[in-house]
Amino acid sequence: MALPKPLMDSLLSQYRGELSAIEAYDRALQKFAGQTEEPELQRLREDHVGAVRRLGAIIRQHGGVEPESSGAWGSLTTGLERLASIVNDEVPLRVLHRGETVGYEGYAKLLSDPSLESDVVQELQNLLDRSQDHLNRLETMLEQLPAAPNRPMI
Repeated sequence: MALPKPLMDSLLSQYRGELSAIEAYDRALQKFAGQTEEPELQRLREDHVGAVRRLGAIIRQHGGVEPESSGAWGSLTTGLERLASIVNDEVPLRVLHRGETVGYEGYAKLLSDPSLESDVVQELQNLLDRSQDHLNRLETMLEQLPAAPNRPMI
């Protein structure tokens, strides 16, 4: 069954946001390659890959077509992330945290739509919970950043 256009547009926007998150984590992984943060960042990235698959299935199930790229949001975050990686270790993690906050808010907004079917609500709730977990993990990473000088981007 096709979803109302505003709801489908919101799903497509969330999908593009997940693509953008994968791109942002790819850049962060370059910055933190070989560092203690790398395995955790890789796990978070893989969660976003899973979210793309899950959102894509919902979009297709309801007659939509997944976007091929992250669009303008991805281009903006690419520039910010590249600049941030030069500055210090904290800024890239803060950028990721901000992106996760936007993702969390997007899922919360989607879940407020009363026209959602229960299976879609369940899937989106799982993704919202995952977003909250990501926020918590990034906050922990920020708290544990070494007091040493910034490490160079590899």
